[in-house]
Amino acid sequence: MSDAARTLLLNAVRRDDLHEVRGLLRNGVDVNARGSDGLTALMVAAGKGNAELVRMLLDAGADVYTSDSVAGATALHKAVQAGDLDTVKLIIEAGAFVDAVATSTGHTPLLDAFWYKRPDIVGYLLDLNAGLNLSTHYGFSMRDHFEYALNVNTLGQEKLLAAEALLKRRIESDERKIASQELMAATAAGDLINVQVLLANGAEVDARYPVLNGFNDLHTPLLVAARDGHTEIVRALIAAGADINATEPTFGAVPLHKAVYNGHADITKILVDTPGVDIDFQGATNGYTPLHDALWHGFEDCARILINAGARLDLVGHDDKTPYEMAADIFGDDHDLTKTLRDA
Repeated sequence: MSDAARTLLLNAVRRDDLHEVRGLLRNGVDVNARGSDGLTALMVAAGKGNAELVRMLLDAGADVYTSDSVAGATALHKAVQAGDLDTVKLIIEAGAFVDAVATSTGHTPLLDAFWYKRPDIVGYLLDLNAGLNLSTHYGFSMRDHFEYALNVNTLGQEKLLAAEALLKRRIESDERKIASQELMAATAAGDLINVQVLLANGAEVDARYPVLNGFNDLHTPLLVAARDGHTEIVRALIAAGADINATEPTFGAVPLHKAVYNGHADITKILVDTPGVDIDFQGATNGYTPLHDALWHGFEDCARILINAGARLDLVGHDDKTPYEMAADIFGDDHDLTKTLRDA
């Protein structure tokens, strides 16, 4: 695409000229081209709070995930700055990460919503489980940042206080959820008897833990039991109908990933023998299957269970490695497991 066409698109967006933008897009102008300031057309439209223009760009394939090339902020950060809730909603509904981190500052959209005194956007992001316990790159927690803003801002404090009230409501909601998570607490403690009693009394087997920016965020009890090696609790949860393929949000892992990653061969066998298990599920962060994970961490017994259960040997991770190539890296070319994979 020529520099002239790119400039035409970006200038049309800055003028809020929907007619010209529409025509340029129909003529094949690259919707994701950047200007000299490092911004894409979507970032510019989001920063102006023009929801109609944002919708048009998204429909044309604008990338909600990319960040600007100067500060490392996303279109969602720009929309929060603009303060238009409809624009924020459009970008999130298009798939943007609620907790996207600007590479220069470490700001999330929620932190920016406090920074720019946008209580309506604060409330919306809090309702979407935006993380409360993330810190900026300069060491401020959410609470540090909020208290700093209250001390240095003489104008708009009523908006900050309205946002604080929403924050307190979310914290109280999280505390209630934690208190109600008896099954998760019993699972994490390895308390099989209590798990069995709670399940018999109708506890929700797949209830997810609230987002606290901790190790169990949005995990189900089965994900935690598989990770922590509670074999009999895994059996009890599966018998109660737990989702065998539930994913967690940090790595996009399923219970089978959790089990093999930590070398729990007995749990690995239980999971692969459970009807409906996706033995070849690829995690979102690295593309690894459970077999990749077992090999990566050197758990030969887990790897052999997966191989014997029919795990695919041709899938590659984001590093383009097959299980055979990973085995060669970890165990060496002459290891029996490597030879098994090579011969297969």
